[in-house]
Amino acid sequence: MTQRQKHIVFRAFGGPETIEVADDVDVPEPGPGKVRVRVEASSVQFTDTLIRAGVYPDVRSKPPHTPGYDFVGVIDAVGSGVSAWQPGQRVADLCVIGGNARYVIRPADQLTAVPDALDAAEATTLVLSWMTAYQALHRVGGVREGDKVLITGANGAVGLAAVQLARVAGAEVFAAASDHHHDLLRSLGATPLPRDDWLPQVEGKMDICIDGICADGYRSPLASVKRGGTFVPIGMGALAHKKGAQGQAIWHYIRASVILPWWPNGRTVDFYNIASVKKRRIDWWREDLGRLLDLMGEGTIIVHVAERLDFGDVREAHRRLEAGGLQGKLVLLPWG
Repeated sequence: MTQRQKHIVFRAFGGPETIEVADDVDVPEPGPGKVRVRVEASSVQFTDTLIRAGVYPDVRSKPPHTPGYDFVGVIDAVGSGVSAWQPGQRVADLCVIGGNARYVIRPADQLTAVPDALDAAEATTLVLSWMTAYQALHRVGGVREGDKVLITGANGAVGLAAVQLARVAGAEVFAAASDHHHDLLRSLGATPLPRDDWLPQVEGKMDICIDGICADGYRSPLASVKRGGTFVPIGMGALAHKKGAQGQAIWHYIRASVILPWWPNGRTVDFYNIASVKKRRIDWWREDLGRLLDLMGEGTIIVHVAERLDFGDVREAHRRLEAGGLQGKLVLLPWG
């Protein structure tokens, strides 16, 4: 008898009400060069809400879609031609869609090994959020000891990761977030700043600024960077789910990735997109994710899991993500 698998699905672009739990698909079989992974944990994150709403530029195909940008799990079947992996090995990957399911099929050459000793929910937070922070700081920003680094939206999953990783690199960190997050940010070694009115304290002083908010078209984050410094836009959270957001997002993406880098202001602007970097430089991907897994295993970094959820909680999770204000990452446990 064919086995069915439970998964999260939205069958039309729209709000959280479009999400449902379904068991209407068979457990998939891996084709040549691919493996099947039994998912232990996958994130539920803000990017998923953009995909669901139909405003995420990297996913333009029509639903139905199973969301889930990343996962950690155990290989339970391999396709023909796969020799590097065996059933029973624990792995992680960035899949963009499809992770919120009991099983996923992935190309064998995209996977990264995960130590068995690590908690699956904590490890899966590394795949998108911590990798974004790490590569924005190191691969794009070139962070060095003694640098001054500004991180906006510092209470979110990427923000908290960037705060810790910048401190590990020896940087002085300034973290913009709402007041009730300031105690946490201080405990991580950052200087907290107001969520909105932070520019007067840092204008023209930062070596690196990482911003995923785009609250004023990136003007303030760019103004915080001194000549010779680097501004790394990583997203546009302030525009999401607003009327006309897609058009505004396209304009600001063009502005950040094409226009600003040529602006004669003595500062570097480099828009970071994790999926495109992984596609171009899989060697960076494996090296950087491996480094983060090592840091977690050593206890050098502390992962903040806001909550561990079951399938039935996903609709409410999307609502909470759209409302904002979470500390850390929501993680789905398909076997919970």
